[in-house]
Amino acid sequence: MGLTRRDFGMGAAALGVTLMAKRASAKVGRPKDVDVIILGAGMSGLNAAWLLEQQGLKVLLLEGRDRVGGRVFTLMDQPGYPEMGFNSMGEGYGRGIDAAKRAGVELENVAPRFYGGPLQELYLDGKRITREAWATAPINPFPDRLKRTMPWEVINKMVSDHNRLADFNLWNDPSHAGLDISLYSFLQAQGLSDAAIQLATVSPYYGTSGYDVSALMLEYNDGFIKGQMAVGPRSLAVKGGNIQLPKGMAELLKGDILLGKEVVAIDNLADKAEVRCADGSVYAAPRVICSLPFSTLRNIAIRPGLNGPQAMAVAELKYQPISIAFLTVTQPFWDQDGLSPAMWTDDPMGVVMPQRFGADPKQITGLMIQARGHLAQYWDRLGKEGALAFAVQRLETLRPAAKGKVKGAYLHSWTAERFNMGDISYFGPGQIAAFAPTIANPTGRLHFCGEHTAVNARGLEGALESSERVAIEILSL
Repeated sequence: MGLTRRDFGMGAAALGVTLMAKRASAKVGRPKDVDVIILGAGMSGLNAAWLLEQQGLKVLLLEGRDRVGGRVFTLMDQPGYPEMGFNSMGEGYGRGIDAAKRAGVELENVAPRFYGGPLQELYLDGKRITREAWATAPINPFPDRLKRTMPWEVINKMVSDHNRLADFNLWNDPSHAGLDISLYSFLQAQGLSDAAIQLATVSPYYGTSGYDVSALMLEYNDGFIKGQMAVGPRSLAVKGGNIQLPKGMAELLKGDILLGKEVVAIDNLADKAEVRCADGSVYAAPRVICSLPFSTLRNIAIRPGLNGPQAMAVAELKYQPISIAFLTVTQPFWDQDGLSPAMWTDDPMGVVMPQRFGADPKQITGLMIQARGHLAQYWDRLGKEGALAFAVQRLETLRPAAKGKVKGAYLHSWTAERFNMGDISYFGPGQIAAFAPTIANPTGRLHFCGEHTAVNARGLEGALESSERVAIEILSL
């Protein structure tokens, strides 16, 4: 297409000029109903729809859930509006900030709410270890230079200190294929023992262990985060709940958004594309944009089937197992035992994060407990009610002062939800070299967007980046 990296750095506002120029020579036909069907009403699908409508195309969105937003999911009926998915954006999220302005929602700095209060406690083998004692603790498996580093800090520190990418924007360039090794191999090369690696990956941000995530992807993520931090320290979220952002974006659209439309098949025909839903309905258009995560797309029949690296990507791209419990608190038990309510543990309870989203930034409105990786899969086997009860029981065991003062209010498993089957995508070792450069290539009348297809950004910003790319792709036909 002849697009440069600058094209993907300009954001939606500047993109309009490019799109109008592309639209002038577009050859997309106009059927009776719509020009483009978009599968999924998450951030990438909604933004792609808006961009295409700005250029005069008729768009139809099909969403399997009974809501818009995808991985933006706010519990509006719980104190403090806890976020089960996307929670904040950095000051460098130009596209996200632009989308918020268009949607008419107010962004506020939530960094003081995230990072206020006492530092989190460390619990290993059911026992609390103070930060002072950790450096000399007999069970500390880290080398001397890392003895004072807390377990949850080790991965980010090692990746940041030993990042092999001179330019993180070139992470998926074929010349870096040799860097596409497991996190385990990367950490082992830096002198970490198996015991150290195991502890550092107890609650992995990506993957289930050090073996199933690519170190190259973490280096790319490190570069992206450093770029965000260079712009400014604020963390921005939507006042009144992040779900207001996709709701506001949906209200800007002229075309229909049909909820409860679970896609089961996509027929890539010579003159059109047809989308078949579980309820028996069929929709047709000259082009279809799929923003669905590959974890669900692999369970949808695509006829004719995909081939080569792209077929491999749909079949094998990984998605983070994560389950999140929200607990309400009747009494501040942390005042009784004098410890921080924040906890990092190797316990099957997971990691406890206090939520400070009341009128007073210091007010704790509840506790979020995250189970990641294999622990999330264990929670899933317990079921929602079982996992909630288990989380409460384990918290009361580790913190006796909490007994009778916490209650399980809500649990959400992204892995168990069939419209996602995992949270954010991640690449396993060797997968970047195998299919990252071709993951977003269109096939026939089927096009792709979504955070998993982004090149220069992650998370919500990546989802919006991908929507710009696919809009240009459609308008360039």
